[in-house]
Amino acid sequence: AAAARVPAVVDSDRYPLHAPDASAAAALGELVAKSRREISARGYSHLPGFLRPASVANLVEEALRLEAAGVGFRSHEAHNLYLEETEEAQSLASSQSSTASGRGDAPESIATRDKEFRSSKVLIAKDLLGADSQLLELYNWDPLRAFLQAAFAVPGLHPSADPLGGAYYNIFDSAFQDTLGWHFDRSALSMNLILQTTPGAGGDFQFVPDSREAIGQLHRWSEVEEYINSRTDTPELHPGSLYLFAGDRSLHQVSPVTRGKRINAIFTYVEEEGSRLNEYTLRKFFGRSGPR
Repeated sequence: AAAARVPAVVDSDRYPLHAPDASAAAALGELVAKSRREISARGYSHLPGFLRPASVANLVEEALRLEAAGVGFRSHEAHNLYLEETEEAQSLASSQSSTASGRGDAPESIATRDKEFRSSKVLIAKDLLGADSQLLELYNWDPLRAFLQAAFAVPGLHPSADPLGGAYYNIFDSAFQDTLGWHFDRSALSMNLILQTTPGAGGDFQFVPDSREAIGQLHRWSEVEEYINSRTDTPELHPGSLYLFAGDRSLHQVSPVTRGKRINAIFTYVEEEGSRLNEYTLRKFFGRSGPR
């Protein structure tokens, strides 16, 4: 049956999420338990080599082809740690500066919530992917959804009802020094596929494990900087890695890309069936509120 077909992109020998036999089911059980422990302890679990190398190359080719066709949307954001947009953030969004800002104040005088960051990247929405896209095939593969539900230990997990934001590519381009500024996610869980990295040229995913409560008690950005300096984790990620992340618990960023292009794919599953992004968020990240 089509539903039972294992997507060719997955290294199913290493990650038998479909559990075709008893030994694979046992391996899957161990994998779920490991990811659940890691997420519980640190809000993060890394599955290296989840995608086959040849498939990674195919996904990169798809992302770059769509970008070259001009169908992606270049998103610019100015935000604080909590992804709140202020009047200053809106004015920053129209500026050309690619650095974090704090209204020009000395760092020690900037309130934590007033510290501004820039984020920019190109997003290629789900509805732009072809019906034969291997990325879509993987997103729609139910054993992956079931694994994520078990790993995150949530009672239910469903594909997003959103035609744009269910599965999409992010491209961070060094020509724009694209980056993801420090922030906490609004979502409790995220799934990220690393497709192309920029070793030695930025694009590093960095996070401060379980830092939300502690940072919430620090009132100055200088105090936050001091707190995160010795606690920041920079995991070594490679093309083909899948990482699961409880991004509302841990402050995180992607450092500016200074050479080449960093490419990843985001899968959005939701705990409440039928959930989708609101119109404001769609316009902010995809430049439109519905399918083309």
